[in-house]
Amino acid sequence: MVGEVLPGLSKRREFSIEEKLRILAQGTAPGSSPALTCRMHGISSGQFYTWRKQFRSGALTGFMPVSMASEVAALPAPVELQPATLVAGYVEVELPNGVKVRVKGDVGTVALRQILSVLQ
Repeated sequence: MVGEVLPGLSKRREFSIEEKLRILAQGTAPGSSPALTCRMHGISSGQFYTWRKQFRSGALTGFMPVSMASEVAALPAPVELQPATLVAGYVEVELPNGVKVRVKGDVGTVALRQILSVLQ
């Protein structure tokens, strides 16, 4: 009969990964458009964008896109801090940029160094 599908067979067209990649490349090439590419290959724009999303996430090929970051600039030299004002249970430090750090309570040197290292 016309239009009858045999058990185990599907009307859906199966695309290989190579075909999907070729269609994606064609649809994103300069002078082309996804809509035109979709019409040429008989797929919906939703299918095209699903494949594109899968490609970008690495799900389509198993590879993740990688970009190289520019070289990280060296950290600036440590700034000389003004001596801390010491009062029993109270520490105030003014950094060269004008920021003041006030800590109440007994502060150990390790904790104070950690706080100051974050602020530099």
